[in-house]
Amino acid sequence: MGMDYINNFIDKYKIPVIFTERELNYSVENPELLKLRNRKEENRMKNMAPSSDYDKGFIEEFNKKIKVNNTVKTWKEDIFYRSSLEEEISKTGRRSIFLGGFFTDTDIFISSANANIREFNTIVVSDITSTYSERLYFQSLEMISQFVDVTDTRDLEQYYPV
Repeated sequence: MGMDYINNFIDKYKIPVIFTERELNYSVENPELLKLRNRKEENRMKNMAPSSDYDKGFIEEFNKKIKVNNTVKTWKEDIFYRSSLEEEISKTGRRSIFLGGFFTDTDIFISSANANIREFNTIVVSDITSTYSERLYFQSLEMISQFVDVTDTRDLEQYYPV
């Protein structure tokens, strides 16, 4: 339902959309950091529910609803790290960004903090984010809300000048 709301919002206000895409397993040159990252990823995977046919259907439905126009390749959990994203956002002439996507506890958390540091007016849209576990999801949103706004798609208009 969140995707329906966000798509309608995007269409209504003619909001430019930039998608970021990264490989889940990226290279790390520092061997100690690689060991740490692998251990942390293993712990995250333990919290993930087993895959099911329902998950496959969800992903298929999600992919049907998402409208991809402009994709920026990113390299790590921070969408700004060695990417052209900041430049792409600047081309739109806007300073406000809405963030959504997978891995609320890592990618959204880190990227929202870095967007804030870059002085973007950042709003994390809670019902178009997700992560491995419900507990991590809510904890992450609580932490994120300490430095940027967190809202759901039904309340986006209060953050967007008409």
